Amino acid sequence: LKLWKETGKTIILITHSVEEALLLGERLLVMAPRPGRVHKEYRLPFADLGVASDLRDVKKHPEFNPRRDEILGMIWDMEEEIMGRMEAAQ
Repeated sequence: LKLWKETGKTIILITHSVEEALLLGERLLVMAPRPGRVHKEYRLPFADLGVASDLRDVKKHPEFNPRRDEILGMIWDMEEEIMGRMEAAQ
């Protein structure tokens, strides 16, 4: 986060960790599987907060857990949909 703020450079991070994405990203894109495409985009305040605060404190922000749960639910729903299609095809 400090390097990002000091340089002002765009940094692209690809991760499967929702918490990591929330903590380090200003803009988060949730990808949908098969075919890969942007399912939803979020603008986030947490990276800016993390520059000045301990990341453990950022996780206590009132919007952090609801946003994490929303994204995880969206991902789980997409996985269930894909698994249902796979089972139906068999």
